Amino acid sequence: MDLSLIQSIDTQNMWSFLEAFPKQWEEARAQTEEIEFTIDADRVRTICFVGMGGSAIGADLIRAYCYDSCPYPIQMLRHYELPRWVDEHTLIIGCSYSGNTEETLTAVDRARARGAQAMAVTSGGALMLKAAKEGFDYIKIPGGLTPRAALGYNFVPLFRICQYLDIINEDEAEALEETNQLLAEQNGLLANSEDNEALSLAEKLDDTLPIVYSDSTMLEPVNLRWREQFEENAKTLAYGNTLPEMTHNEIVGWERIVHLTGRLSVIMLVDREDNERVKQRMKIVEELIKDQTASLHLFETRGKSRLARMFSLIQLADWTSFYLAILNSTDPTPVAKIDLLKRKLAEA
Repeated sequence: MDLSLIQSIDTQNMWSFLEAFPKQWEEARAQTEEIEFTIDADRVRTICFVGMGGSAIGADLIRAYCYDSCPYPIQMLRHYELPRWVDEHTLIIGCSYSGNTEETLTAVDRARARGAQAMAVTSGGALMLKAAKEGFDYIKIPGGLTPRAALGYNFVPLFRICQYLDIINEDEAEALEETNQLLAEQNGLLANSEDNEALSLAEKLDDTLPIVYSDSTMLEPVNLRWREQFEENAKTLAYGNTLPEMTHNEIVGWERIVHLTGRLSVIMLVDREDNERVKQRMKIVEELIKDQTASLHLFETRGKSRLARMFSLIQLADWTSFYLAILNSTDPTPVAKIDLLKRKLAEA
């Protein structure tokens, strides 16, 4: 792919944000290494993350990362309203890159009214002002990016919170370092606009509807990240589901897609920790649907630590969606319909 073509379409330089992701990860590590918290960890019996869109995906990843190591429930909330169980034993963590996400601000207020401990991860805005005024912990992260391009800044502080709460079961320092090295190594390949795995995949996905399948544990938020990046960067609808659930319903829907045969591309994400029966189900699903797809692609995680393995596929998703945007002559950065929706809400 010609670099001058990329530059003519990518007017707000999403390329540079993707290319700088390993550096962002390294900066986030350094900025949070000596951070101190005042929350009472012994009081925490549930964690409730609250956030929307690109500000929420880091929390989704943390929840999946700790799914078998945290001794109490972790909930991801994308709404104004709280579950009934939120109380004084809940730690609510507001995740808003801008600091002005109304759903997040509302939920944090309501949780604090019930006696919950609170924390915030934000670049500023009303959420940071609230934390400073009301005296609860917050981590200020660098601003100036789109939320989806700030995943390192969003995720690493949440990882540090989990370290403090002692709910991670692998060597944290090693996991962070390995992930940093893997991101840098992969970036050197994926940023090569002439020939790379992400560009090749984007070319096969062009003019099709991407469908992403994965196990429902560790890779579920990675699956979500793929879809969200297709939608925001490439401005194309994407669909996804998880196993084993889809083998109890959705698989039947593939029986009547004559009008879509050759228009659907399937991406299967797999990891060595996937349940053995789910692995078998994935193979059978592949056999059952492959002839009805425009293309079917299977990607395995890379790396030793769980953290590195998750981010190995996230980075591939980010670059694939970028190249797909360029193939569609679409600037990957603007999100015009989101901006319009916010303006209409402000007028309502």
